[in-house]
Amino acid sequence: MQDLNDPDITDWEDEFFEKIILTASDLTGRNFQDCHFKTCRISSCILTGSSFRNCRFEDCELTLLKVANAGFSNCEFIRTMLQGINFSECNNPLFYPDFIDCEIRHCFFSNMDLKKKVFTGSRFRDSEFFRIDFREADYSRAEFTETPFSECDLRKTNFTGARGYTIHPEQNKLRGAIFTYPDVTALLAPLGIVIKD
Repeated sequence: MQDLNDPDITDWEDEFFEKIILTASDLTGRNFQDCHFKTCRISSCILTGSSFRNCRFEDCELTLLKVANAGFSNCEFIRTMLQGINFSECNNPLFYPDFIDCEIRHCFFSNMDLKKKVFTGSRFRDSEFFRIDFREADYSRAEFTETPFSECDLRKTNFTGARGYTIHPEQNKLRGAIFTYPDVTALLAPLGIVIKD
């Protein structure tokens, strides 16, 4: 396996990266296609203009990445921790990943089309979703802490078994969304009403 820091290599295809540790590396403009990252730790790296297509991140830690104009097209993040990443800086037409059983902390998502994407079993903490099209997305079993949805399209989104979400019904589109009891009562909190057994 070759060195990701090698400035002479900009394109990677069908590579398997395992237990790689990268800190403050400049990976500007790199292209990764059909690559698999397993138990890698990547922190404070610059991914400006980089492209990840059909890549899989499994059991990784990704923190404080600079992702201006980066693309994550048809990528999978599985049991991965993502922390301190402003995904709204990504190349939005090329940002279309799935997050499965991930830990997502202090991340920001805005002005994106994430229809039918998968977020099952993921845990969101101190993050934010703003003006995102989540129609028919799957948030089943997801957990939210201090992570609001603002001006999002959540029509037909699946929140079965999800917990802790903050969704103001008057600020988001909810027709056809699927929720389960008792957490669905959180949708009534902004109305200031009292619910008794």
